[in-house]
Amino acid sequence: MQSSKSSSTSAFVRLVVISTMTKLADILISAKTTLPWIMTSIGAPSWMISLLVPIRESGSLIPQWPLKQRIQEFIKRQRVWRVGVFIQALAIMGMIPAVAWFEPFYAGLSVLILLTMLSLGRALCSLTMKDMEGVLIAKGRRGKLVGIASGISGLLSLLSAGALILGKDQFDQVWLLFIIGIASLLFIATLPVSLALDAQVQPEHNKQKHSFIETLKGDRALAHLIISRCLLLHSALVAPFFVSITSSQDDTFQLPYFIAASSMAAFLSSYLWGTWSDKSAVLTIRIASMICVVASGGFYLCIDIASLWLNVGLFFLLSVGYAGVRTARKTYLLDIASGDTRTQYVATANTVVGYVLLAFGGIYAVLYPIINEQIIALMSVFLFLGLIQSYWLKKEK
Repeated sequence: MQSSKSSSTSAFVRLVVISTMTKLADILISAKTTLPWIMTSIGAPSWMISLLVPIRESGSLIPQWPLKQRIQEFIKRQRVWRVGVFIQALAIMGMIPAVAWFEPFYAGLSVLILLTMLSLGRALCSLTMKDMEGVLIAKGRRGKLVGIASGISGLLSLLSAGALILGKDQFDQVWLLFIIGIASLLFIATLPVSLALDAQVQPEHNKQKHSFIETLKGDRALAHLIISRCLLLHSALVAPFFVSITSSQDDTFQLPYFIAASSMAAFLSSYLWGTWSDKSAVLTIRIASMICVVASGGFYLCIDIASLWLNVGLFFLLSVGYAGVRTARKTYLLDIASGDTRTQYVATANTVVGYVLLAFGGIYAVLYPIINEQIIALMSVFLFLGLIQSYWLKKEK
């Protein structure tokens, strides 16, 4: 029994290290900050920059259902996860010669293609990491795992934001290539850490296989979680408007302050959100979504004040709420299913959310030039609906 407890502790530590390194790599190669910076520095066409976030997010979500069909026969899920990590590391490393040697158009096009490849690797990792956490970490510790990793990576990214604030005028393309290389090496470094992990998920041959639609209809808890998640997506969709509207009010370089606010929010709140999620993920979703409603609604009501520090403070509050929603819904999904069913649920939920994310992105791209700042009010309403809808989520404990 002592050996089993020691093995569980070792797995917990290894998964924390792995999650921290991959989260930090995601920050360094972010489609919201680093990649637009790279595309601008090489002179890539502006329309390419607008494709970065949709490719990064939806590209890692939409393929998960067909990928799930192909990996469910692999018992040792950590091996599939390693393939996903290697694909991401290779895609990131491929950006270095593309940025350094190619002409602007072809460099930008190469980055988009490699980002698509990276997103596919991320889809594999997203599916199988939840299997690894579900098998190796007992219920009641999973939220803590997510919270610790998010907190540590938040601290590291906060330090990165501080360096950006202090030395933003000294960064050049060499630094950009260095950042890309570090992100790739962080993914590679997770591979030896994972060697001692053994997460086996037995394929359920005797269980009837459900189609995508049947899976959605088969479990009301899953359906309500997906609806809630789609509505609460607005906690992420509204964030860029905090930055862009603030920038339109003051043309000084403010991006590092928003990065710092987001990082500090993750560092300060993630462990607490993880602990609460282990006690009640449903209650945590409600509290976190309430914070998002207050932050988004407050920003809309205070737009005319045009205060950098007020806007950054509300952005910090929004980031705290977003961290809570993200941690709680991951924990909830881990707790309401097990084995191959968990993989099926993850694939179904992420595929639906990927398409909804693309749809919302397209709709808001059309609406924003027409209704301007009123789009914040619209998103705040959707966040409020997400809060109300969370009361339909069944208790997972």
